Amino acid sequence: MKNFQFSIRIVSSPEEILLISRVLLLNDGRAFGRLMKRYLRSVRRYFLIQTGGDEALSDDLTQETFIRVWRGLDSYKRLSAFGTWVYRIAFTTYQNHLKGVKHHLSLDDEHVAPALQHLAVEPDYDAEEIAALHRAIGMLGEGEKTCITLFYLEEMSIKEIAAVTEMSTGAIKTALSRGRNHLRTLLTEELP
Repeated sequence: MKNFQFSIRIVSSPEEILLISRVLLLNDGRAFGRLMKRYLRSVRRYFLIQTGGDEALSDDLTQETFIRVWRGLDSYKRLSAFGTWVYRIAFTTYQNHLKGVKHHLSLDDEHVAPALQHLAVEPDYDAEEIAALHRAIGMLGEGEKTCITLFYLEEMSIKEIAAVTEMSTGAIKTALSRGRNHLRTLLTEELP
């Protein structure tokens, strides 16, 4: 009989569940800040790549995403990992931006503003090779760019990407393959 190994994926860590509970039950802005710090850099990086490096727009979209997370936290049903749910909101926020949908989200909520103040954004990198990679990813089509970013930079599985983007697994695999080929060409041209 073959020896099978199963990998059990916890939907959310116990600490995340505790922080989510504190936010929902106690309106705890500090718990929300701690929860969001886990995703700030990666969500901002996602937007930086999607927007072609536009830092101001990326910061605005990141802030809008976390306001939406705060306001929609009671709708999180734990059907996917919390990070996947956050990325779904980020993806939708970016898609709405592309469509020109204007939402005016206010920081008037007494708990949102203090929680977001704790989320200082610092650059993750400054190496020329990484900057070249980000520029090249920014030149990809929307589907390729999204799939490459989520798969390689955010280390999401194809199943998680499907949950975020609502694309079929076949479409994701195709976008990844084409994106890799396009990146190879773009990076060969850009880097000596």
